[in-house]
Amino acid sequence: MEDTLSGWASRHVRALPKTVAIFAGVLLTLSGEVGSYAFSQASENLQPRLAEQQATGVKPIQMVILVDESGSINPQDMTREQDAASLIAQAQLSTDSTVSVVGFASDNGTKPAVDVACPPIQLTGPAERERISQCVRDLRKRTKDEGSGTDHAEALKQALSYLADSSRPDAQKMIFLLTDGVLDVSDSPRYGVGKTAEQRNAAAHESIRENLAKARDAHVQIWPLGFGKVDKSALDEFARGGFQTGCGPGVPQPSATVVSGSADVAEALLRSFSSGSCTGVGPVTQNQLGTGGALDVPVTVPAIATDGSIVVVKHDGRVAVEYTDPQGNVVPKSGKSTAGQFSVSGESGAVEVLHVVDPLPGTWHVRLTSLPDIPPQNVLTTVTWQGAAQAQLLIDPPSPAAGQQVAVSLQIVLRGGKPVTDPKLLQGLSFAVTMENAKLPAQPLALRDDGQDPDGAPDGTYSGRISIPAAAAGQVQFHGTVTGIGISAADAVATVKVAPDVPTVLITTSLPTIATQVAPGQAVSARASVTNNSGQRKRLRVEIRQVGGATITVPDAVHEVDPGASTFDFQLVFAPNSPEGVTSGTLRLVDDTDPVTVFHEKAFTVDVAKPAPPFPWLPALAGLALVLIIAAIVVAIVARRRVREVKDLTVQAVRNGHRTYLGAQDQKAVLFPFTVKTEARVPELHHAKPGDPDAFQLTRSRAGLRIRTPYGDTRYVQLGEETEVGEGLTLVVTQTLFRPDTPGDEPGDGYAPTVPFATDGATPGDPLL
Repeated sequence: MEDTLSGWASRHVRALPKTVAIFAGVLLTLSGEVGSYAFSQASENLQPRLAEQQATGVKPIQMVILVDESGSINPQDMTREQDAASLIAQAQLSTDSTVSVVGFASDNGTKPAVDVACPPIQLTGPAERERISQCVRDLRKRTKDEGSGTDHAEALKQALSYLADSSRPDAQKMIFLLTDGVLDVSDSPRYGVGKTAEQRNAAAHESIRENLAKARDAHVQIWPLGFGKVDKSALDEFARGGFQTGCGPGVPQPSATVVSGSADVAEALLRSFSSGSCTGVGPVTQNQLGTGGALDVPVTVPAIATDGSIVVVKHDGRVAVEYTDPQGNVVPKSGKSTAGQFSVSGESGAVEVLHVVDPLPGTWHVRLTSLPDIPPQNVLTTVTWQGAAQAQLLIDPPSPAAGQQVAVSLQIVLRGGKPVTDPKLLQGLSFAVTMENAKLPAQPLALRDDGQDPDGAPDGTYSGRISIPAAAAGQVQFHGTVTGIGISAADAVATVKVAPDVPTVLITTSLPTIATQVAPGQAVSARASVTNNSGQRKRLRVEIRQVGGATITVPDAVHEVDPGASTFDFQLVFAPNSPEGVTSGTLRLVDDTDPVTVFHEKAFTVDVAKPAPPFPWLPALAGLALVLIIAAIVVAIVARRRVREVKDLTVQAVRNGHRTYLGAQDQKAVLFPFTVKTEARVPELHHAKPGDPDAFQLTRSRAGLRIRTPYGDTRYVQLGEETEVGEGLTLVVTQTLFRPDTPGDEPGDGYAPTVPFATDGATPGDPLL
């Protein structure tokens, strides 16, 4: 028992606050530590099993940014277009994404309408992102001699040449169109020699309609962004003409955005980029960075993010940027730390982006420092992110009969097997499941995650029930999807075989929920309710499949059940090395004699956490007691020292009837050294210098006062008591009641005290050393 309490005290004293630790140090001194994750039908037994992709990453994007270079663009507008294009290009999160940047004006017969500033570049790493940040600077305003009109038709045609025949069928394809004007090809013979401006513009418009149809067929979204004097209806036509499927219900479809000026282009483009690519974008902040000044801007990375980019539009490459993680550590711009894996691009340019894989969630800080010769800058800062997720779809019972009701659950798991269990992180996402087969149309299920039947708890797992249609035969397929902003769309497919009859063994289980806390090395209880209609005794085995995190085992996993209704309990044991935090798993009950036969399958989520101490207030109380004890010791030591001080003592030297006085010099001293000169008729008292061999040493003692003479002997006296020290010299020590500004009448360099008074002195019990 003593060892147990000692160990507990040791653990919790180490966990005391820093203040207590400091006091403890004082005491020691004084006295001497989302792709796809699916349950599908097995090829032979058609039982659901976990099918996992080789790797889970965010979905790639194939993107073309079209930038207006027409004659109406002023230099500041062009710079802002360059910054906006660089921003969303570098903010891409997938290493399989491809970005192109194309400038456009018009073809007056001397130069093509389009300028390819950045041909398609796959963003495999920081070098490719850096290339994007540099090549966008090749965009420039066209002169009239080069063709200064606005040919949206040729720009769209060039973009589709990169996207229409994509080699990545899984990639999202989109075009961002930045323009400050209306279609104007009046100077372009491409649309007819000798034609009027109206005829040429009409021909270009017809080309636009034809290419919009191609964009729709090729699943290419178009997001126009206009500033200045633009034709909003023409931009709306671009948005409506392309592919319309977006990131899910409630997420804006492709649409045109018009802002008042180019200063608002970057933020507006980020919003369009978010809706089009399903990328989460944090608050966009703009702050003034003064000449030679510094700026600290917080940005928040949510817990659902597996990939993120911290974006800084600083305009001047000489502005230095530093990034601090939620633990207060400055992170490297290349390499790894406990907060993620990092790579930077655009560091010497106008737009700098820090790309982070598996970022530590929480509040990060962006610290910017300007130089004395850099003019004030309006700095834009934000964070983009996505969760690379897998979808997990469970059907129970795994092989239902026609007309039988099944339970369906859908959950997402992030890269590394981390389940998303906080409903707040899933707000805005859409969970959907449909059921269909070759002869039946798709039928949607109603799902919920509110702890109400059929859902077990609000734990991020969406649940529902549906009956297998009576007309269903053969196989039925369930298709689950999770979509929305901030998630890389996760899909799961489960194909179940429709049994000819209701299964002879029916099982339900009561499993722990997210509200259940279990300590590493401990167990939680579960129960199975079985209806055995087979007419024979069945041997059932409990199996556990962890999605990630803790290692879970089931001792005594095999149970025999007789015909009829019965129940049995079992334990889920969590390994001692199980990490703390929420973990998920899937429980299966199979036929022990034929394990491919699965009778029941159900997901569960628990919270692994070390138990609180039996008295949670005890560590705080112990800490407070320790602080009080240390404080009392410190006070006692200070008090003892003060009692030993000699600041209020006066020495009197008496010889031949003459008396001289000398008061203590050092206000906090515990030693009063002095010398007595007896050559003259009147004795002289002086303060002694350190090491003076002729000095008397006066100190307080437990018995009263101690005078050590230069002759080697020691005298113990009380206040007011006379002691002879030789050569007719008598010393008396009294208490000084006041200190006048001038010395006494007799020779000496001390203070003249009041008339000395007698005292009985200190008793042996005085707290003196």
